[in-house]
Amino acid sequence: MKLSERYSPESLSQGTEPDARGLIFANKYGLTDLSGVNIVGASVDTARQLFYGTPKADLLQRIQLWEANREQIVTLTGNPLSTKWHFTRMGKVSGYRYKFQNNEEGLVILFGSFYHTLESEGDHLKIELSPHFISQRPVKSIWSELFGRGGLAHAFLTDAKPKGIAVHLACDYQGFDLPEDFIFKFSTYSRTFKAYDGLHSVDLSDFTEAVATYGSKNQAKNYLIGQPRAIQLCAYDKTCEMKKSDKVDYFTREWGWYSLGSYDPSKTVRRIEVRVHQSIIREIGNGLGVELESFEQVEKYLTDIWRYALRKNVLMLDKKLIDPFWQLLLEDVEFLVPATNTVITRKKKQAVDPIARNVSSIVGNLVSLCARQRMNANQVYTQLRLMAVWPMIDAYYRSRGINKTEFLQYLEKALSLRRIIGSATQAA
Repeated sequence: MKLSERYSPESLSQGTEPDARGLIFANKYGLTDLSGVNIVGASVDTARQLFYGTPKADLLQRIQLWEANREQIVTLTGNPLSTKWHFTRMGKVSGYRYKFQNNEEGLVILFGSFYHTLESEGDHLKIELSPHFISQRPVKSIWSELFGRGGLAHAFLTDAKPKGIAVHLACDYQGFDLPEDFIFKFSTYSRTFKAYDGLHSVDLSDFTEAVATYGSKNQAKNYLIGQPRAIQLCAYDKTCEMKKSDKVDYFTREWGWYSLGSYDPSKTVRRIEVRVHQSIIREIGNGLGVELESFEQVEKYLTDIWRYALRKNVLMLDKKLIDPFWQLLLEDVEFLVPATNTVITRKKKQAVDPIARNVSSIVGNLVSLCARQRMNANQVYTQLRLMAVWPMIDAYYRSRGINKTEFLQYLEKALSLRRIIGSATQAA
């Protein structure tokens, strides 16, 4: 992919010497002046930190009492945030049994994985950090409150250790509207394009490998691109969203601070947001030869990850030339620390477990037998769980980042393939 040459009025007045920070972009199509674009924010919008360990027995006993007494407001002791939390039991769709929420602090805690018993080790803890929580603290302080001596993770788990970090990186800007033919000029690995123009709201939580547009006649189009378990990119009207979420004061203050007062409240703020799943960050770490399992570890590479994501999902002028606005986002936007300019390549961790082939054979053979009996995915899953070797099967797939929902989807697809193109006929 090619980039435009950048110039400033000063560099042009002195000749043809480029200016790496100039806002006049020159290419074969002419000059594009982006001096009217005002970047008013670049922040880690959300971070989801996962921890592995064994739930603390004394906390489980307290939870039983809270459930028996139907308590909704509880206090978690033994952590740096000994404040009141809203406590509720969760459904299986969330993957966790319990939720602790404190909007004043800006934290949501999911605890007790449904995929492991509460007496055993597992991915039992997920802590979601809001932009409010993140913006008030340096990363070292955040990590100390999460994992330092007496941190939140140790209030929930014995032998807690970081087990994955997902981040949402957001750039807020004024003075630029995405082109009407955005979808046709956008290069992405996502394969499905779906339009939802004219709708005021739409549930996009179930989309995978999709590009969706949504909005209304009086509002610029908004886009959601990619799969939740990979790299997802969103482009939307942040001014509209902050009003609906009742966060006008917070963002007005943040944008004014970041832009050194150049933020114009009379102009719309739009956002480009990159959401990177923990499995992708883990693969980036594997490619770099470093461990990226915690917020503290990933801080150094946030700007590099942003640039990597924007090169995988990129607005083009033609087949080879990157759009100047996208180039501006690539080169000028930084998160917490400047880019290391490290070349990012993702690498999946190679399975070295000698039982991997045996697990695949057991599951495959059982699927073939169950396909003959016209069983569905849930029934196959039940049969697998009845096996004495189920813990090894479960551990193998979870080590590959495959959760129950994805495993059921895999089973359903395997059953369908055997029935449609295989030899799975109903047994006599």
